[in-house]
Parts: sequence; C-alpha cells; structure tokens
Amino acid sequence: MLKEELETTSFLARIAVKDEEKEKYLKDLNYMFQYIEVLQEPDVSKLLPTTHVTELRNVWRDDVVKQCPKDVQERMFKGAPDAEGHFYKIKKVIEAE
Repeated sequence: MLKEELETTSFLARIAVKDEEKEKYLKDLNYMFQYIEVLQEPDVSKLLPTTHVTELRNVWRDDVVKQCPKDVQERMFKGAPDAEGHFYKIKKVIEAE
C-alpha cells in the first residue's frame, strides 16, 4: 500500500491519521497484505465448503410431546399467584392501541 492510498482511504473512512503514524500504519498494512497473499497461494478450488472444522452433527434428540402428569400440573398451578384453568394469570403488560 502506498502513502497516497493510505491518505485516500483514511479520508474516505473519516479517520484522522497523523503524519507520524502513517509510516507505522503503512508498515502494518503491508504486512497484512503480504499475509493475505500467502493465504491465497494454496489451490482450494477442489475443496468442499465446510460449516464446521469437525464432522460433528446435531446429537440432540427429537422433541417428543408428552402429557404432563396431573399431580405435577396441580403443584405448578398451586404455586402460581393466580391461575385460570390451565393457564397462569398475570397482569397486563402491553397496552393495545
């Protein structure tokens, strides 16, 4: 990267870069660009896209709907401040227009 490119980029990005900082930034940016060139060297055209570095798959079980036992339901609603049928009754928190 040239000094003029750094000045143009910093101007467009609205980043104030002091004259004494420009050389350091140029050195750092050029080092990063060299590293990017190294990363572009290997031919990856025949590699398949991956989403994870390991072959792990979802190991969770499927959801199975089961009826909650009546005694558990009774204990849940008994501890509630207010209930109506099989629902908890709470104060209104959203006002509709």
